[in-house]
Amino acid sequence: MSGIMPYAGLVSFLRAPSRTEDSKPHVVVIGVPTDFGTSYRPGARFGPRAIREASLQYAYDPVEEGLYDIELDKTILKGLLIEDRGDVPVEPAATEKNFTTIETAAHDLFREGIFTVFLGGDHSITYPILKGMDDPSVFLVHLDAHADFDSTFESPLTHGSSLRMIHENRLVSGIVQVGLRGLLSDWEDVEEARAAGVRQFTACEVEEKGFTPVLGAIPKDRPVYLSLDIDVFDPAIAPGTGTPEPGGLTYRQVTSLIHEIAGEVTLVGMDVVEVNPACDPTGITALLAARVIIDTLGSRFREGVG
Repeated sequence: MSGIMPYAGLVSFLRAPSRTEDSKPHVVVIGVPTDFGTSYRPGARFGPRAIREASLQYAYDPVEEGLYDIELDKTILKGLLIEDRGDVPVEPAATEKNFTTIETAAHDLFREGIFTVFLGGDHSITYPILKGMDDPSVFLVHLDAHADFDSTFESPLTHGSSLRMIHENRLVSGIVQVGLRGLLSDWEDVEEARAAGVRQFTACEVEEKGFTPVLGAIPKDRPVYLSLDIDVFDPAIAPGTGTPEPGGLTYRQVTSLIHEIAGEVTLVGMDVVEVNPACDPTGITALLAARVIIDTLGSRFREGVG
């Protein structure tokens, strides 16, 4: 290691530049600092910055030199060109305008054909992201403690109704939800989601049966977008989120699932949402989010970037 210390220098994800020189990047990272869909504890707007700062723990050297994973006994991300293009500009008290801005940004990024990582922000952002992607063949894998198929609130533009909006507007070809648990899901909403063809796997089912049923529910012939709400993890390892639920998944469970998915389908993008630094005094949730993104990129580009 010969680079800048984690506590020094400018902050970007893995210290990636805003633009790579002379070459098209393999990955673009962009923040979406929003709280306008939050229904309980606010603070997710500070998530993108926290995730970036946490990622610096792994950024002693330029990211394209790779990171050695002692458990895999291999170097991941070697040669991977990443750009961190900052944040989508959002305004307070302008939800619909902000959704349009996010949609436009997502459309422009996916039009470039680059794997994009969106740093949330609350979970309402997945709806405008997929709307901007404008590809109804995409299949959505949704990792979350909650189904987000809510019909309780008058406004549909909340973090609890993003999956309902995605389904009703036919933005994807199908949805699998993994890690569901807790007492905040409405029975009628869950039944409506199931009747609409949404495949749901609770945290208890995952613990009892593993991920084989989940993998069997994901089509192998469609592009896949991954939406990861940090509350899919157990709050013992991810306390920094607005609506935590006991009994969540572990780091190894989630990263193993993502690794299997990435080996069977083409991942085209992802978001990591609901990291709330105000509820994360030691920073372990932001660090977990950064590590999951790194692991996902390692799985997505496991064959290299040649």
